[in-house]
Order: sequence, then C-alpha cells, then structure tokens
Amino acid sequence: MVVRHRVHETTLMVALALAAFAGAAAAEPPAAQPRVEELAIENAGEGLVILIRTSLPVPRFACRLVSSPRREVVVELPGVASQLKSVYALSSPLVPGAAAETLDGEAGGLRIRLTLNGGSLSSVEQTEQGVRLRFDPGPAAAPGGGALQVSEYRVGVGDKLEIGVFGHEDLSKIVEVRGDGTINYPLVGDLAVVGKTVGQIDDEITKILGKDYLVNPQVSVDVREYQSQWVTVIGEVKTPGRYVLKRDMRLIDLLAEAGGATKDAGAQILITRRQAAGNEPRQITVDRDKLFSADNAEANVLLGHGDIVTLGEKAVFYIRGEVSHPGPYFLESGMTIMKGISVAGGFSQFANHREVELLRSGGDGAQKKTVVNLKAIEDGKKGDVLLRANDTVIVPRRIF
Repeated sequence: MVVRHRVHETTLMVALALAAFAGAAAAEPPAAQPRVEELAIENAGEGLVILIRTSLPVPRFACRLVSSPRREVVVELPGVASQLKSVYALSSPLVPGAAAETLDGEAGGLRIRLTLNGGSLSSVEQTEQGVRLRFDPGPAAAPGGGALQVSEYRVGVGDKLEIGVFGHEDLSKIVEVRGDGTINYPLVGDLAVVGKTVGQIDDEITKILGKDYLVNPQVSVDVREYQSQWVTVIGEVKTPGRYVLKRDMRLIDLLAEAGGATKDAGAQILITRRQAAGNEPRQITVDRDKLFSADNAEANVLLGHGDIVTLGEKAVFYIRGEVSHPGPYFLESGMTIMKGISVAGGFSQFANHREVELLRSGGDGAQKKTVVNLKAIEDGKKGDVLLRANDTVIVPRRIF
C-alpha cells in the first residue's frame, strides 16, 4: 500500500491517518508502542530519498515545511518510541543534515528536522516501510539562462545572529554584528563575520569549540534579524521604497511586503542588478502574469543586495477617428486592432472599415504607417493584428 502526496515549495501540512491492515480485528489487544527504527538515505538520480523506517502498522505523522529561521522539513510522529540518533550528518548538498528530538506533551513522540540547502521537498509517501520523503534540486535562481545569479546571503553590520550548541543551553546566544564586522561569543571571543555565510560562521565556531573546549560540538547559526542589506521597489506598487533583504527573499516576497501592485501596474516587472565595479548593471524582465501563475518557479527570481525592482504603468495605445469613444486605452495582453475598436465602443456609422491606418514607431524612432483592411478581418479572410505599446489606430471616414 502506498499513499502519495505531491508537495509544492510553500508552507504545507500533510497529515496521514493510520490505515488498518487487512484481517485486523477490533477485539485484538492493544499493540506495542510504535517505533521509529532507522533513518535510511538513498540517492535517486539528481534527487535524494529519505526513509523514516517505522514498526508496523505505520504510525500517524504530520509533515510541514518551514522557511524561518532556516529552511527545514519537519516531520512529527506523536506517541512513538525512537531508536534514532540525535544528529545525522548527511552527505548530500540537497539535505546536509537531520536532527531528532522528543516531542513535548503527555503522549510524547518524535520530531525530525531535515535541513534544506539546495533541495526542495517534492513528495511525501506513506509506505509499508514507513514515511518516504523525496527531495529534488530547487528551481533555477533566475530566468533567462541564469542572467541574474545570486550567491548565498552574506552577513553584514547590524545583523543579529542566533547561535546555539546542541546540549549546551548556556552557549545559546543572540549576538549583533558590530560596526567593525565582528561578534563576541562565549569561549570564542571576537570573531570576524561580515561577508561570510552562516555556513562559514558555523564551521569556524565549530572548529574553535571542538579544538579547545567541546567534543564533537553541534553548532547552529541563523540570522535572527536582517539589517545590513536591502532591495528597492519603485513604480506601481502600493508602498514603494527600500526594504530589508532577507535570506532566500524572492520577487513575490518583496511585492507582498510592498502591498502588491496598484490597479495601474503594467504587465512587465523590470529587475536591475548591480555588477562588479566597472561593469554595467544587468536587467531582466519578468512577466507579471507568469509570476502569479501556478508554474512560477522561473519567474519568481531570487533577489540580491541592491536590486531595484520596477513596476511600470500599463502600456497604452490610441484610437482616433470614426469610433464611438476615441482616446487612449490600456494595452492588455493579446490586444488586437479589432478588440481595441470594440473597447472604444465600436465603429461609428460613417467608419471606413477597409482603410484603417496603424501608426507604429520603428526601432529608429521613425513612425511607420500600415493600412489594414478590417473588413477582410471581419470576414475571416485575414488574421487580426496585435497591437503594441503606443500604437495609434486611425479609423477614417468613408467617402460616399
């Protein structure tokens, strides 16, 4: 028996009820306490499979994904006994580590934390062996063939770090990065951290503590408060301005903090990213409809320090001449000449359908005139013409 659940990279909760196996009678005596026996790891192509092996029948469990303070998959199995170690170092770039801890409460149980690095949880299955989780490489950081690459968040002045050592509560501290780029931590003293990732800081503290003070210390370092890096959003958002850049902050996260787009926002979002000294800034354009679609992994760009996100106004086109309401109109996706005339209230009774003029600016800035036979389009003999930003459609008056 296999029960499958597809999992997306958003906050989730999967709760699976215990299935009764065939032949089990209600009058049987209570079973022994269910157990979690093993954490088994196997490679699966570019992905990774982790099996939480349990006794039978498979106990009920819950699974959720959390993104703060670190990206983790958390699996909870209430009421079980555990044969797991407290910490696992996994040789995988997708899921580098796991930790097992006891659940609070009268029933007790087990909580397993799986740390995500380059991976994303793609499925959760209940099998006859236990709970099977599959991890695959995360989505690309940016569209356009990686035109905008972002490195892992690097700590800066003003950030607050939460540092803990498993089994040593007295070493759990929240420290602020000082103006000189250092922190002060017990047994370590002053440590330079500016420009380093939390993983690098973790490794340095682990090395110092393991050398002189503790045996095999299990250190965790996370950014508790972000204060040193920023991104800017301007244009058609409800609250434009500068926002603190958080770890793994993506385009949708920034737009949400800025209150979302206004009713006059256009279809395109421009992201401008600073490059190394002497190089021109790089830009990409993201389609707003694509960003808010179900398949948005490519459009939901990972942001970096100093990025400028711009939401422009909707593009417009113009209709003049023999229509009910000549004037400027917003250019919607897929807008054609016939649709544009319909938006303008349709033709007047004196309109010349056969010699409609389309004025369009070329790449050199010069305006080009094209005569379009809308009567042929109406009769289905020709295809309609897509409009572009700043096009002008002129419907002439027919001559009797």
